[in-house]
Amino acid sequence: MANQNLPKSVQSRLQPFIDKGIQNGIFQDAKPVVALYRRKAKELKDTVTELGGMKNSNAQRFVANCVLTDLSAMLRQKSFVAHLDVWSVDSRMTRTGRAMANVFGQAIIEDGDSVMDSALFKMSLWDEDASLADDLVGGLTYSASISCKNLDTEILDLRPLSGMTVFTEEEYEHGDRSQLLRDTYDITPIAELENDISRNRNDYRLVEATVSYAGVQQSKTGNSFGKMLLKDDSTMTLEAIESGEGLMLNALCDTDTANRFGKYSEVLALVTTSMSDQYGLSATIECAVGLVVIAPPKVETPKSGDDAEDNASDYFNTNVETIDLDDEDEGSDDEGSETKTEDATVAKSDDEGWTDGNDEEWDDDWD
Repeated sequence: MANQNLPKSVQSRLQPFIDKGIQNGIFQDAKPVVALYRRKAKELKDTVTELGGMKNSNAQRFVANCVLTDLSAMLRQKSFVAHLDVWSVDSRMTRTGRAMANVFGQAIIEDGDSVMDSALFKMSLWDEDASLADDLVGGLTYSASISCKNLDTEILDLRPLSGMTVFTEEEYEHGDRSQLLRDTYDITPIAELENDISRNRNDYRLVEATVSYAGVQQSKTGNSFGKMLLKDDSTMTLEAIESGEGLMLNALCDTDTANRFGKYSEVLALVTTSMSDQYGLSATIECAVGLVVIAPPKVETPKSGDDAEDNASDYFNTNVETIDLDDEDEGSDDEGSETKTEDATVAKSDDEGWTDGNDEEWDDDWD
């Protein structure tokens, strides 16, 4: 039966590919292909206008060819149904003006009649696909048709189907996040990270730590990024204090993570580490799961006028606040470390922890 939403000549060309996509479980009907056809016509409107507009057969043929280019690449890929527990979504613009988004969480993959065990996943979205992240919210669960080159890795590298992936919110029971992290990675003490630097951006370390500081800062290019200072048992020892060694891990993260955990929160953080002569050990947080969560302090709005609580007795209060010298020393230590790394984190923040998105990486054929 012809689809009335497509011109007849286009319908006859696309129908075999639509049938194949339905057979492979990539989509359930022709609606995604119709939507792709309309989207391509809109994206290429200048060329379409030059060809006489969408009622012109030459313009219709041109847009149909563009759709077939994406469909043929998609049908060569092995597709799966993924049930996604989204932990974090981070969107931004690169220095070169490319839109990008990183999605991280846990996934259960269906391959025909078989269902895989829960696994960690990440999904890097670039350019037009980056807008898919606008519909995702950390903490919610979704289903989607995706592709994955290798299902045997510790963290699945999921990729959207060209123009066809749609995230549908669903209710699906996933396992405990912290347990999945512990089952996948061994915990490394922060004091040992200096001797175990990540070899690449996918070489992760898992730390169990207490948040000493968390906040949001601004980079020179205008992007906001999060920063956290982490301590664990290996850095809070008398020997470490007396030796003058670094007492915390300086880490970059997305803004949602920085805003989710207040001081003294206990977290499991999956990180990549790096070392520089100038700033020493630092890390980038891929994800953080709260074990004990302390909410960050709320910013209070100053009161004024009749609403202000002005108590006359306050002007005659002779009580003097005492200062705990131990707390002051620890505070200056945090502040010093924060100041020391601020310039470095601003310089590194724009592209740290992101895949480079080069053409070879996104090759549809995946040799």
